[in-house]
This record gives sequence, structure tokens and C-alpha cells, in this order.
Amino acid sequence: MATKKVYRVELRCTFEEWWRYNVQMQCGAFDEHNERIGFTATEQTIAEVGVSLQVAPDKGSYRRTLVLESAACHHARFLIYIMPHTLPSESRLEHTLPFEISLRIACNGKEQRNELLKVNQWSGTSIERMLD
Repeated sequence: MATKKVYRVELRCTFEEWWRYNVQMQCGAFDEHNERIGFTATEQTIAEVGVSLQVAPDKGSYRRTLVLESAACHHARFLIYIMPHTLPSESRLEHTLPFEISLRIACNGKEQRNELLKVNQWSGTSIERMLD
């Protein structure tokens, strides 16, 4: 019998304009034969893409930390999509440098990775992590 693992991914952002981004997190859980045995997902949708909000919504409407756990599995594949719904408030590139997000990954409660990643303010990003 293969060892069952539960993976936990935590995405954290302290960027002041984080409210300009929608986030989707997905996880496929697989057995030792690479058959998918579970799927989990979470999302934070602040606004429809292209809405062009001029000010941040109420802080209670968005979270600075999002967490997703896998089903018990042999290995997992996490996908994270960070998509701007509103363009940056500044139009000059030198004032819209990439911002940082923190990505922490744990397996069965033990931290495996702690990464700082850059996100382009104009295009957002997509992140994939295969965990075994």
C-alpha cells in the first residue's frame, strides 16, 4: 500500500493593490498509477475582468491568504492562476514593477517549500507545482 500524503498550499500576498486580481487554485490528487483520485479548488473573484475598478472594494471582500489542500494521495498537481480584472492605477512601467507573493507548501503538516515569486502587474501569472 502506497503512503498517502495530504498537500497544503498557502498563497499569501501583502501587495497593496492585491484587490485588482482574481485568483483560482486547483489541485488534482493522483494515485501511484497516475490515475486522478481527487480534485479540489478554491477561488477569490473580486470583479469581472475588464470592470476597471477605480478604488479597492471593502477589505472584507478579498483575502490576502488563500489555502488549498489535496485529497489523500500519492502525488498532486497544483495550478494557481492570478489574473488582473483591473489594470494598474499607474500607466508608466517604472511605477508598475512586479510584486511578490509567498507560496508555502506542506506535506502531512511538514513544510516542504517556501517560495517568493514575482507577479507581473499587467498580466498576472500562472503557477504549476508537481508534488510527490
